[in-house]
Amino acid sequence: MRRHSITVLLAGALFLAGCSTSTGGQPAAGAATSGSSATPSSSAAGTADGTSASSGAEPGVAVDADVVETSVMRPMQVESDDFWEEILGLTGSKAKVSAAMVFLPGTETVDCGGVTLSGTDQFGPTYCPSSDRIVVSETFMTNLGDSEVLRADGSFADPAAEVGVYFLLAHQWGHDVIDELVAEKGADVTFVLSNHTELAADCLAGLAIAGVPRVFTDKDPASVLSQVVLVGERFSGIAGSPAARAEAVAFGMAKDYDDRPGLAAGVNECLTEQAPTLAKALGVS
Repeated sequence: MRRHSITVLLAGALFLAGCSTSTGGQPAAGAATSGSSATPSSSAAGTADGTSASSGAEPGVAVDADVVETSVMRPMQVESDDFWEEILGLTGSKAKVSAAMVFLPGTETVDCGGVTLSGTDQFGPTYCPSSDRIVVSETFMTNLGDSEVLRADGSFADPAAEVGVYFLLAHQWGHDVIDELVAEKGADVTFVLSNHTELAADCLAGLAIAGVPRVFTDKDPASVLSQVVLVGERFSGIAGSPAARAEAVAFGMAKDYDDRPGLAAGVNECLTEQAPTLAKALGVS
């Protein structure tokens, strides 16, 4: 795996990943934001019209963290890797997006650019740019297994939870894409707004939801963002507003699965429409 750091580019500015700079100057996990307009429960998210996104779904069961890792997170990782390899290739970019996914046991910690990530963290997957990897805590996987949104084989009984969990991961892959594009172009990101970076990652996650082989039956933005509320956020103040996040996700999801060139064009469209300061830094118009 190619590892690199964009520390020089980001000195005094922001991390472009799961460890992003908050308004208080602290790095933050990019996956989550509190105060989203989604209204989740332990097994379902509300839709825009107030109905349950998973009405009629069969009840799930509690499964252990090993099942979550092998049957949920790893397949999602493979799909994300394959999707971005294809789509970035279609854009003509030479960027290679293939961050390693590291599962952190509860007794272990890892340094992410000055932020300590722990296996006891309740937060969802976090992209660590300094080591080019996505860290998933044992506690997160245990909590997901205990939430009873899964069947015994690890498949989802609740379609709203399925797309919500995938978004947590896809958002981090979005940060990896951004990080790779910044490195590829040697971009100066000093004046890039943190919330623009977050909205770009949201939009790129929407592209992945639209284009990975997994077929999501629930694509309501509230369902997509439902797990964000459940896992909370490491630091506040960097994400876009709930309405802006929903708009960014919907913008990416609007692409058609069969229109692969359209999905590729969506990369630059996500930047120009959702993250103009980032688009400018990358020379995208």
